[in-house]
Amino acid sequence: MGSPGVPPACASGAPCKLVVALHGCLSAQQLLGTSFAEKGNLDTYADTNDLVVLYPQAVSSLWPVNPQGCWDWFGYTGSDYAVKSAPQMTAIVSMVHALGA
Repeated sequence: MGSPGVPPACASGAPCKLVVALHGCLSAQQLLGTSFAEKGNLDTYADTNDLVVLYPQAVSSLWPVNPQGCWDWFGYTGSDYAVKSAPQMTAIVSMVHALGA
């Protein structure tokens, strides 16, 4: 038996690719937890194409100002939001590394 959310071929050691799926703005409130994965149908595609999908989540907040739960594409986390060392980017890379990718 494989790991939860990992296609059987990938769990058995076959080479698989990783997809990082970022939800859109306003989605965070409705799609937190497993809802985005369950409603997005990416897992079905991943199972048939030997892919592993990572679903990181951005949440809405008053500070920093992000009421719509967007991934930072406009600088609410700081002026370095669009570089590899940005807070969200480093968090996602850490998640990818934790998966062994």
